[in-house]
Amino acid sequence: MKPTLDMLKAACPEVDQRLLNAHLSRLSNRYFDRFATHQVCEHMKGLSRISTEHPVEVLLDAKGDGNVNCTVLAFDYPYLFSLITGVLAGMGFNIVSGDVFTYERALDKPLIDVCRRKLTSRRTVQDPLKRRRIIDFFSGQLETSRAPETWSDDLKKNMEDVISLLERGDSESVTDAKHRVNEMVVKRLADLHMDSHPVLFPVQIEFDNESGPYTRLKIVSEDTPAFLYTLTNALSLQGISIEHVSIRTIHGRVEDEIEVVDVRGKKIEDPNVLSRVKLSVLLTKQFTYFLGKAPDPYVALHRFEQLVGDVLRLPERGQWMDLLSNPHALQDLARLLGTSDFLWEDFIRLQYETLLPMLKPFLEGHRFSEPVDQLSQRLRNAIKGINKLEEQRRRLNEFKDREIFLIDLDHILNPETDFRVLARRLTVLAENVVNMAAELAYAHLVKRFGRPRTAADLEATFAILGLGKMGGAALGYASDIELLFVYSDNGSTDGEESIENAEFFDRLVRNTTQFIQAKREGIFNVDLRLRPYGNNGPLACSLENFCRYYGPEGSAHSYERLALVRLRAIGGDKNLAARVERIRDQMIYASRNINLKELRELRNKQFKEKTEAGKLNAKFSPGGLVDLEYAVQVLQVMYGKDVPQLRTPRIHEALTALTVAGVLSPVETEQLTAAYGFLRRLINGMRMLRGSAKDLFLPPIDSDEFAHLARRMEYKGGGALDPTGQLHMDVETHMATVRAFVERHFGRDSLPGSATGTVADLVLSDRVPHDLRHQILSGAGFKNPARAYVNLRALAGDESRRQTFARLALLAFDILLRTPDPDMALNNWERYIRALPSPEFHYNILLSQPMRLEILLSVLSGSQFLADTLVRNPGFLDWVTIPKNLHQIQGRKNLEDELRMASEGCNSHKVWLNKLRRFRRREMLRIGTRDIYLGVSTEDVMLELSTLAEALTQVVLERVWATLKEEQETAQEVEAIANHFCILAFGKLGGSELNYSSDIDLLGIYDAPATSLGSNAHTFLQKRFARVMESVRADLSMHTDEGYAYRVDLRLRPYGGAGELVPSVSALIDYYRNVASLWEIQAALKIRPVAGHLQIGDHFLEKIRPVLLQRRKREAIVHAIEKMRKAAIKTCSRRNRPIRDVKSGMGGLRDVEFLVQGLQLIHGPDHPGLLERNTLNALEGLQKTDILPEPVAAQLREDYVFLRRVEHYLQILEDRQIHALPKDPDELTALAKRVLGAEGNASHFMEQLEGCLKRIRAAYISYLVESK
Repeated sequence: MKPTLDMLKAACPEVDQRLLNAHLSRLSNRYFDRFATHQVCEHMKGLSRISTEHPVEVLLDAKGDGNVNCTVLAFDYPYLFSLITGVLAGMGFNIVSGDVFTYERALDKPLIDVCRRKLTSRRTVQDPLKRRRIIDFFSGQLETSRAPETWSDDLKKNMEDVISLLERGDSESVTDAKHRVNEMVVKRLADLHMDSHPVLFPVQIEFDNESGPYTRLKIVSEDTPAFLYTLTNALSLQGISIEHVSIRTIHGRVEDEIEVVDVRGKKIEDPNVLSRVKLSVLLTKQFTYFLGKAPDPYVALHRFEQLVGDVLRLPERGQWMDLLSNPHALQDLARLLGTSDFLWEDFIRLQYETLLPMLKPFLEGHRFSEPVDQLSQRLRNAIKGINKLEEQRRRLNEFKDREIFLIDLDHILNPETDFRVLARRLTVLAENVVNMAAELAYAHLVKRFGRPRTAADLEATFAILGLGKMGGAALGYASDIELLFVYSDNGSTDGEESIENAEFFDRLVRNTTQFIQAKREGIFNVDLRLRPYGNNGPLACSLENFCRYYGPEGSAHSYERLALVRLRAIGGDKNLAARVERIRDQMIYASRNINLKELRELRNKQFKEKTEAGKLNAKFSPGGLVDLEYAVQVLQVMYGKDVPQLRTPRIHEALTALTVAGVLSPVETEQLTAAYGFLRRLINGMRMLRGSAKDLFLPPIDSDEFAHLARRMEYKGGGALDPTGQLHMDVETHMATVRAFVERHFGRDSLPGSATGTVADLVLSDRVPHDLRHQILSGAGFKNPARAYVNLRALAGDESRRQTFARLALLAFDILLRTPDPDMALNNWERYIRALPSPEFHYNILLSQPMRLEILLSVLSGSQFLADTLVRNPGFLDWVTIPKNLHQIQGRKNLEDELRMASEGCNSHKVWLNKLRRFRRREMLRIGTRDIYLGVSTEDVMLELSTLAEALTQVVLERVWATLKEEQETAQEVEAIANHFCILAFGKLGGSELNYSSDIDLLGIYDAPATSLGSNAHTFLQKRFARVMESVRADLSMHTDEGYAYRVDLRLRPYGGAGELVPSVSALIDYYRNVASLWEIQAALKIRPVAGHLQIGDHFLEKIRPVLLQRRKREAIVHAIEKMRKAAIKTCSRRNRPIRDVKSGMGGLRDVEFLVQGLQLIHGPDHPGLLERNTLNALEGLQKTDILPEPVAAQLREDYVFLRRVEHYLQILEDRQIHALPKDPDELTALAKRVLGAEGNASHFMEQLEGCLKRIRAAYISYLVESK
């Protein structure tokens, strides 16, 4: 029922009445039928909080059945609904049902300014109360392993970030918002491997223009992840505005209704438009699931939409629609459309009518490019019959460009193919193109000048030689074609227009290179700069000059001589080419005429000119491709005289020969081969994405471009590391491998620039300078770099496992940087590794499961006690990382059942006690891991610690009774009296708010059974129950090989240490009624039965409840509490001065607890419901009864939880009962990070702590001590 204005004013008086009026008048009755008045009021409060600075509110309500309700309240924007559903999908929220409502348009506003999906260039300033608002309600399931609190915070932040971009209103910000959301969805779909599904479920869309003011779309389909996002995003790409959405998912089947209008705010009634929209939406929606295959998903999506728009305008579109509906074709299109601007602009966009039909045979297993052994003949066929020079040039380049395109397509669409296949095809193409260009150029020159002749009138010949990647038969995408032309003799041509041979061959080279036209800069670009004298020398080199320049007395630089290692004949006269290669072997390998100092100087110059500070260059940075290639070439020169197999231009053959010769170990060769392959793929990927050979700087790791590069290199999502993380790890590892290789064979000074490196260098190299070691480790947060280096080297082990650990170390150091104490974590990790039978197996497990590594290092840095537990019990790590153990609270019954099973398997009391303690350690590890790693609430930690103590106490008691039965002849009598015994808990355990290292305060009680023991019954029972209680205490607190379980304190019994160890219920009731001091009454507020026959404890509590609720003078209560607090503060100040004590110090936990207990005693007679054992629950009760104002109670709750968290981290560090802050500054900083997170520091922590203590003390004074 629609509420009245008065009803809303009464329910939410803080909301502006104008907003209330707008809400009532601008929302349909469907909205008010859907939501109850209290929900409407919550919406109103949320909508009143949104502003231009804070444009969205997210309300979350977790249901007990695992479902979550999510309501998004915001202003209305273009594309908003698809972006909201995208954020939800990207974060693992599976929408099952929902309803979406939008304020109707204000009549005084032009439609164009307020249309939900129409983009304006800049949002005009207007009264916020007049803007359209949305209420988007979703109900669904959370499909993520993350802690709900963390997920909730991240959802709100992501929504805020995206919608804040929409609020800016400019096209760049809106595009950025769409881009971000698309990346989130693509990552989620990749994690779910949606792009590997071979089946696309059909989607049925029906249009209804008869049922209301809008065009209604009825959508029926099988539910799939991100369904709403993919559908509504496709609608938004068509410029369609969404007004209302009704979402229903029944047994996995989507039945949604979406009401839409066109850009004019009108129904969509043109049948042709409806048909085009339907087809476009269907295709785009399906295509979205394959965006994980695209390096740049956002670009791929928009190019696909453009492609579909063009296809839908074709008169005959049937064959196209079949192809565009094929899931395998969609996968390939995703790769193609999101890979390269160059391919899109120069080929795909202009030639889609040719490309799309080509996909069909490709899908059937055929390649785009023809076999390379047919390439020469096909090129001749393309030129055949053409006589004009310009036409020959055009035909040659058309052939070249198309072949490059087809080779690139094969490479993009067959990512599993080794990069060497691409290199071979490109090299063969380049050889044929160069030879054909030279052949045609030679023919035209001969026609004009005649043939070149020697002085002996023999024909002078020429050879074409490849250098660099061309010589090494290793061309990559956009590699230069480095050539050297050598002719045999000087002389002149024999034509009528005779010229010198030098000029003839110079013209030949110039005409040949001009024949080959690069479509874009750097794409198949001919480079002649490696000829003698470089750009200052003639284009063609005579054999005489070749010998003179590169000979022992020649002026060639050592780098130029080294480049001849890659010299390979590719064309021209074979005899001359072979002769040049033989001469090269004599000059380079036989004479070893290479100066390493010159090479170092050149490499340093190269480094300065080609790199930039703060950027990593895949080719020229230390450890880049040139360092690997130069070093291998130098080794070839050094050993090539004696090992002929090293005289090869191909790097893989050289690496194999170096291994056979014993220069490189097999492991080193394997690592270098992998590094070379990676760097080549990396450079190919960057050139493909950028369409340029020049820019080889890696993009920033956190940039979209880096993510696109990772996907282009076919790193897969859905695994342990996302593609970005995998690529980053490989970059650092492989470049460190190259640096270690150069250093090992030529010394550290052979690497250019100042000393540089990462943790991978520390692992892989034995010769990292001390200063660099210190720089790397101190930069990673280590306070003691020398000790950290020793730990690291011990973890790295021998050569066989170093490469594995180097990759892991990169991950680990990224995690360690965010831990409270990296030194402690690394040292503990080394200790843990020493306890394992196979460290390398452990490393591989961690590499495949980085979350396990993060858990391990978090624990090793967060608690020495838990670290010692893992070192002592390495298998606990496997157990604690099982999802159900890590993410679920363990109930008492499960714990008790497991303990009982453990007890049954023990053949001695000693074995049982050790097993009990191991069980407790394991559970403490689980609880501590949930606390440290997952960041679960402090309330949950206290509850789990208390539940664990209860379970251990109960099962220990059961075991004691079982032992007594075995000792007694009358087992039935033991069983009978056992049912009359109960253990009560006081203090923290009684309140279900135990600490990590708390004592447990226990008291055994009994009620007298009807027995045949006569007048001695009381004495007998007291002795028997005392023995039981002593046995329970001993079993829990006795030190064994496995330590102790709990320190047990029995002193809270009547008359303290002088009283009976186990009083009867009647005696205890009498004590509290007639003898107990006020402080004992106060302590009794916490009593709770935890073991044994719990009904006895409940009966006792019922009997003393009137004592607790007895009306007492306020002054007496305050006086008693103040006396205890002053004594405690005095003792604390004397012991810890000037260090803060978070428990007993002024403003500490005791102030909160005593304030609460004092108010319970004062106000309990009037409000019996205040008798809550748990401090936080009691605070809630004091607020509800208006004894404490809501803001004060809320602040006390927050401050109490903060102090408990500080106390937890103080105690879990070494399993010690400690409450004082550490004196050491480093320890205080580590504590700050444990409490506040990775960004925490000591000053911020102390500022927060001081504020907390002052507020608590002020509340204690105001509401207890001074309150009347």
